[in-house]
Amino acid sequence: MPARVASLASDFYLSLLDSQRSENTTPTNRSSPTSPPSSRTTDSQRPNDTGANTREEPTGTDDEKSDDARETDETRPTKASESQEPTTPSFDESYDITGLAGSAEMMTPNLMLIPTPMFVIGTNVTLGWKYSNATLRPPKKISICGKFPKDSKKSKDPAALCDWDIAVNISGALRKYTWDTVTKGAPGIAFSEDKGYLLYLYDSDFGVSNYVPGAGRITPSQFWFNMYNSRYGSTNQGVQKGYDPSAAHSLSVQIWIVATAVILGALGVGI
Repeated sequence: MPARVASLASDFYLSLLDSQRSENTTPTNRSSPTSPPSSRTTDSQRPNDTGANTREEPTGTDDEKSDDARETDETRPTKASESQEPTTPSFDESYDITGLAGSAEMMTPNLMLIPTPMFVIGTNVTLGWKYSNATLRPPKKISICGKFPKDSKKSKDPAALCDWDIAVNISGALRKYTWDTVTKGAPGIAFSEDKGYLLYLYDSDFGVSNYVPGAGRITPSQFWFNMYNSRYGSTNQGVQKGYDPSAAHSLSVQIWIVATAVILGALGVGI
């Protein structure tokens, strides 16, 4: 009997231990209250110390990146200030309105010293000139021509400005020209001793009659001259002062009259 009681007590103790062990291992079905999400920013979510927002950097090779950069530059819309250069008035637009016309000033012969020079028929005549400071567009080609005196009746066309050409389309870079009065005259018409000849120098591209060629371009230049047959063995510089080529045919008569008066005066004969 005591052994039986002891066995029952032992079984009860073991069953009690098993029940406690099962209660400890069985999950509870009660749901615990859900905690609200934390509003604090974790260290991984905070910006870095430099203040720059973290962003995902594109991956790829250097060639791929350079291609992307080129596409970005090519497809980026261009501002008007970048595509158009500032427009400035060109030389013609601004200068033609306010600029002055130029001119060719004769230096040989010097018209300041000899307003009406005298040229010897049958000789070479040296012509020299310079352009004024206002000649900002010097001619590429120049021409020179002459006109007979009005009273000579030698002009085939009295209304024409020129009766013969002295030089045609010579280089505008020249500043001197030699006129051969034997070969450069009016065809079939000889020069004669007379006053009132005209010489023109002008820009070949604009003509002798164009007195408004534009700012910086030369207007036709002209001067009067006389021609005579030299009776001296010297050049033009040796011609006596006050010599009148229009009266050259009576020079010998004048000399004879003067010589006769001197002789008669020496003999005491009054005139």
